[in-house]
Amino acid sequence: MQQRLLKTDIAEYTAGVFDGVNRSGIQPIGEKVLVLTDQVKEKTAGGIFITDDARERNALAAETGVIVDVGEGAFVWNDDKSRPWGGYKPKAGDAVYIVRYAGIVFTGDDGQKYRIIDYGQIGAIRAAPLSKKEG
Repeated sequence: MQQRLLKTDIAEYTAGVFDGVNRSGIQPIGEKVLVLTDQVKEKTAGGIFITDDARERNALAAETGVIVDVGEGAFVWNDDKSRPWGGYKPKAGDAVYIVRYAGIVFTGDDGQKYRIIDYGQIGAIRAAPLSKKEG
């Protein structure tokens, strides 16, 4: 008998909208970074509606987002604090990849869900998509 695989990670995301101003009412301190994670769509490309419970679980699992604000101690030292941070320092407006389930989730004053994470939980900067004129 052949075993059927159930696809459980059917979430699709839309990029969080960040206009350059921290409207969350949340100010990260120390080595923390405030990230607006990408939002789970209400239905899949195939037209399947996602339940609120499943959308909430998938929102917690989001691995991409945009930096909204950076604490004063983030990206100052390397991971073991033995030398100053080298290279590019992520800043507000950068699209990033983060560790799944990282940080603490808060609802901002603007009603959007944010995560406060340690700067070490950011794995990479996400390149902006090419516009039709560039691609």
